Parts: sequence; C-alpha cells; structure tokens
Amino acid sequence: MGMDEIDFQILKLLKENSRRQWKEIGELIHMTGQAVGNRIRRMEEEGIIEQYTISVNELKIGKSIQPFIMVFLKSNRHLEFQNYLKENSDITEVHRISGEGCYMIKASISDQVALNKTLDDILKYANYRINISIGKIK
Repeated sequence: MGMDEIDFQILKLLKENSRRQWKEIGELIHMTGQAVGNRIRRMEEEGIIEQYTISVNELKIGKSIQPFIMVFLKSNRHLEFQNYLKENSDITEVHRISGEGCYMIKASISDQVALNKTLDDILKYANYRINISIGKIK
C-alpha cells in the first residue's frame, strides 16, 4: 500500500516526539486515535517505521567533542573494521559511502584523551580525516 499525505503527517509528528499518543496525533490531523493507530501499525508492518528512539543531548552527559571522521581503509579489512565500529560506544553513526573515502563516522567523545584513543584505534585499520563540530544547527 502506498503512502499518502496523512501518513507523512503522522511520521512528521512521530519524528518530533515518538511518545505522542495516538489520540493526540489524531486531534492534530483531524482523525480518531484508532485510525491513527491503524496507520502506524501498518507502517510498522511494512517496515516504514523501523524503530522508536530518543535523542540525547550529548553535551549534557559529558560528551563535549563531536567529531566527524572520514575513513580511508588501508586494506580489505572491512569486516574487522565494522566489528570494531559496532563495539565502540563512542561511535554513534557509521555510513559506508561512495566517492571520497570508505566510511563516514560520527562520534560523541568525552575528552581529548578519549578522542586520541579512538583515532589511534582507527589507525590500525585506516587513515582518516577529521572535522570537529562546533555547534549543532538541526
């Protein structure tokens, strides 16, 4: 089944706050809570909605360094490198990319010592280029 404008409105509201009640969403888009629930269940079953999550203000929990690391793998050790990335709790996102580089990594790190350790670990597998976020806009 295809998506319509109402489905997109529901997704937008859930992205803003995934804890919103179906009834509240229904009031905002002029539907019953039950109808909203049916649409949400359908989107879950079809894999459109994959998961519900929270957004954490990393600065407030002591993770003051937000680096973006472009990785250039030295050899064909993708599986080993991917396993390292999955195990490192400071690494919050990993994208395998086309174009320049092999991976783009987003991390959330507490201090310079932890950043240096992460970079040293990455050097076991790859070269890198790093950019540090100086402020989140969106």
